[in-house]
Amino acid sequence: MNTEVYEPDEDTYFLTEQIKKLIKSRKFESVLEMGIGSGYISLSIADKVNKILGVDINPKAVEFAEKSRKEQKIENVEFRISNLFEKVAGKFDLIFFNPPYLPGNGDLSCEGGERGQELIEKFLSEVRNRLNEGGVGVILLSSFNNISELKRRFNLVKLGELELFFETLYCYKLLK
Repeated sequence: MNTEVYEPDEDTYFLTEQIKKLIKSRKFESVLEMGIGSGYISLSIADKVNKILGVDINPKAVEFAEKSRKEQKIENVEFRISNLFEKVAGKFDLIFFNPPYLPGNGDLSCEGGERGQELIEKFLSEVRNRLNEGGVGVILLSSFNNISELKRRFNLVKLGELELFFETLYCYKLLK
C-alpha cells in the first residue's frame, strides 16, 4: 500500500459494515463518499448501488483508488480530487465520510483541524444541503471528538459503535 494513502483499518471496516447495513434496508441510486483514502468502501459497495462518486483532497489517494477501480473493472464509480464539496455538483441519496479526526499533526489523512473536528463540523454544516429529499448522511466519529457537542449541533442519530483498546468509534447518521 502507498504510505501517502490512508490504508483501510478498523475504522474503514466498521464504516463499511454500517454502510452495507443501510444499503440492505433501502435502495440508494446516487452515493457520495467523502475522503476516499484507498477507495476501499466505494469499491466494496459498488455492486449494491447505481452510481458512486468518491472524492479526496489527496491526489495520491485518488490515483490509488482509480488504479484499484480499473484493476477490479468497476464501471459505476468515479474518483476525483476535491476539498470536501468544492468540486462536487448535485445531490445524493447517501453521503458518507470517514474523516480525519485527530488534533493537528500535519498529516492530512489523520488531522481534522486544531481541535480534531473542524473538518467534521464543516462537513456536517454542508451535508444536508447536498442530500436528496429522504437522503441520508453518515459519518464516523471517535471518542477523541466532542461527540455530545456534535450530536447537539447537528442532530445526529447513532447507528453503531466499536470499542477498540485506545478509542471508541461511532457511526452516526443524519437525515435530510
